[in-house]
Amino acid sequence: MHNHSLFEFVGKFSSELFELACRIENQLLDQPLASLIQARLYSEQLVKIISKEEGIEDIYPLKHSERIHKLYRQNVVEEDIYLKLEWIRKKGNKAAHDLKEVSIADVLQVHKFLFEISVWYMQVYVSYDFEAPLYELPNKTAQETNPIGAKDLEVLIKPYVDQTMQKMDEMWAEVQRELEALKEEKKQLQTEASISEAISPQQSEIAATIEKDTLAFSQENPQVLGVKQNELNEEDKRSTLSIETTTIDRIFDRNNFKLTKKTKKATEFEHTKNGEVLYLMANKDISIVLNPKTVENTQSFNGGKESHSTALTRFPKKIKNGKTPTSYGYAFKFKTEEELDAFLKSLNDSLI
Repeated sequence: MHNHSLFEFVGKFSSELFELACRIENQLLDQPLASLIQARLYSEQLVKIISKEEGIEDIYPLKHSERIHKLYRQNVVEEDIYLKLEWIRKKGNKAAHDLKEVSIADVLQVHKFLFEISVWYMQVYVSYDFEAPLYELPNKTAQETNPIGAKDLEVLIKPYVDQTMQKMDEMWAEVQRELEALKEEKKQLQTEASISEAISPQQSEIAATIEKDTLAFSQENPQVLGVKQNELNEEDKRSTLSIETTTIDRIFDRNNFKLTKKTKKATEFEHTKNGEVLYLMANKDISIVLNPKTVENTQSFNGGKESHSTALTRFPKKIKNGKTPTSYGYAFKFKTEEELDAFLKSLNDSLI
């Protein structure tokens, strides 16, 4: 049996991580060196879970640092989460190779970072409407094992909890420098992607010309076409792209919303007439998230629950947890597809 833990919600997606979080809390001040090492292990296991969710290492396994960098480059984690993961990783590595006395400030900060990262994962991957508990020191740390007393500990930790992350230590500055380098790399990749998109229309035109010529040839030489069709093997047939429209997709289409992007977290739809964007979340329940401006400006759509997620890429951002703003909107849940259809019809009528 565990005493009350700030990380109880972690048990909803990983019993192993919950057990590890409890061990970290129980020895936070008794064994600060071990706490830092185990915090590094906790973050590594959580990053592996995220990596698996995103399918970013199907070919070969990655090192912990490589996973963190790749998650940031692919916009899976934002700057705030990247900085915390990297800082924990570096502090844990240093603790494992340097037996010098560990700073109490580092241990307390690591605990808070682990909590914030876990809350982020819970809200993005498990339940977008999860309400995080207020951050507090572990009860055992604050009341039983702390040799300087709970009140003094609260005074000690407050500056480290309240301060901006830029003022922490030299290792934090090092992580910041690495982040800037990654940001430059991302800009370069985005530039290359833009160039590729600019070329695509030309390629499409060439492909259309080839298709047109091929069609004309087949009409003039039907016997040749028949031979070619018979030569198609099963592998060729399997490689032919086919898009199967689901019932929910048809509901969106019927209400003038076309599918524009699909990820493991959400499916993006855009209104064909005015460009309004909404997201269908990848949950067991049918839930969509509307642009906050749309909800706030339309009284008939009040009642949605504020939802933050990195999947809402085309929505405005604001701060919910941590220091970095994240994309947000208002979520609406539906028990049946008929309820979703009725809601989208009402939304469609208001947008036309």
